[in-house]
Amino acid sequence: MAIPSAALVLARPRAATSTAAVVAPLPGCPYAGALARRGVRPIAVTLAPRLRPLGLHADPGSPYPHSVEHRGSTRLTVKALRALGVTAVLPGSALGVELADRIAWHLGLPAGDPASSALRYDLGAQSPALKQAGVPARRAARVTSLGQALKWAAAETLDSYVLAPATAGTPVPAVVCTTDLDIAAAWPAMRRAAARYSGSTHLVLAERLSPREYTINSVTAPGPDGVPEHCITDLWGEARSADGTLDRTDLLDRRHLLTRALAMYVLRVLDALGVVCGPATCRVAYSEGRGPLLLSALAAPPSASLADEALRTATGEDRTARALEAWLPAPVPPPVPAPAFRQVVRVHLRARGDDRVNPWLGRIVRQLPTVKAVSDVLRADRPLPSTAEAAEVVLSSRDPEAVETDCRVIRALEREGLYQGARP
Repeated sequence: MAIPSAALVLARPRAATSTAAVVAPLPGCPYAGALARRGVRPIAVTLAPRLRPLGLHADPGSPYPHSVEHRGSTRLTVKALRALGVTAVLPGSALGVELADRIAWHLGLPAGDPASSALRYDLGAQSPALKQAGVPARRAARVTSLGQALKWAAAETLDSYVLAPATAGTPVPAVVCTTDLDIAAAWPAMRRAAARYSGSTHLVLAERLSPREYTINSVTAPGPDGVPEHCITDLWGEARSADGTLDRTDLLDRRHLLTRALAMYVLRVLDALGVVCGPATCRVAYSEGRGPLLLSALAAPPSASLADEALRTATGEDRTARALEAWLPAPVPPPVPAPAFRQVVRVHLRARGDDRVNPWLGRIVRQLPTVKAVSDVLRADRPLPSTAEAAEVVLSSRDPEAVETDCRVIRALEREGLYQGARP
């Protein structure tokens, strides 16, 4: 099911691996358990408190049995990891991409060029790199001051702009701006939020593109001749309601022409950004007149989601296992027939943070024929968390109409009282 490609960047030879270092892993990073299941000792490379963004605290329930604290000296961190016999270095988040590249380079292990690490996590560096490589890209600028942002906006004279942190994957929503006053009003809070969660105050001001957005996951591994080969593992399309909130996310059928166009575009993006080993997540917008345009790319593992098991059933793809194989070569399994395509839909619930789920109606949702997974908030009569917008129901079936029927039932139950207002 994967769509392959090749990049003209050589990678260093790989060695048999028994110990792997995961750099700056965040909660939700799936590597610790997956490495242990493969018989590989996982080691976390954590950031010292002074190097860690204020909004990202140390994980008290870390699943890593061993850790090395990076205090600013790459030489000392490399020395400690070499003594532990580390022969694979994996970035665990956007914060770990640059450091992982440096460590792997010093250890002579597969990784991207440390001189171009920013291309694999910094939105402001990505658009210029794509344009230089002849890959279509949106108009964007990496800005460090409000004056610089307003000057760029005046030169571009676009209908609307998007202001966001420069670091991909930062849990800070982008802000849509149509005037200089909008940019100036959003600037202080956005700058503080970016610094809090990414450690960088750099922002990106970019043109606002089509609301048709897609997420494309891929894994890159050195091929037999050392040339990196990209494989697209899964593609998802987003649909939004009239007010702009996320309504549903659909697994795309690879047979469709749009899906193939998105995949081929992302393969070019991965080459241009110098991705040579490991997973990457690209967010792409599509417009009828310009085709696919990159919104962001992050060469780090996507967080685990409720839809992972449904994805494995629908396509045979296990993103985490595929990612680990990029660093930890496994015996080639015998070929197995690709599973018949199953539709997978992530239905995003329209609940507020002060709502409770009606236990009877919640039970109806859980028992719908195509439901494969539900967020925990649908399993008990308790207040929804402040992140209620992340609550979802995963539907999957070979029968698309059955999925659509259950989707309509969920929306009807929401209208009829699935959520109850806050109680005194």
